[in-house]
Amino acid sequence: MKPAQVVVIYDVSCPNCSEIARELPDLVRVPVKVRSCRDPQLPALYPTLRASVRSCATPAVGTVRPDGTVRWWPGLTGAVALLPLLRLRNVREAVGMLVSAFGTTRARD
Repeated sequence: MKPAQVVVIYDVSCPNCSEIARELPDLVRVPVKVRSCRDPQLPALYPTLRASVRSCATPAVGTVRPDGTVRWWPGLTGAVALLPLLRLRNVREAVGMLVSAFGTTRARD
């Protein structure tokens, strides 16, 4: 089932995560909703969201199906969920963002 929307949960204190959250809406063919991991409404809005995301330990991408259900992709696995949603003209930029995200992850380890 093709996603109707993408939700990005990220830590606003992470410069690379913030850049990705800002640029992602231009790269995909579906609407993108961006939320901070510190948003106190997250548990009520997204009850299936992992505790590690709500505690800002990892970002997540959620693919929202037309029926409103969300499949969560934590960390860099979110890139897999976004591949079929990319605008073809933005593939190079998306790969650059993935490399940047991988660098951020490696720096935190």
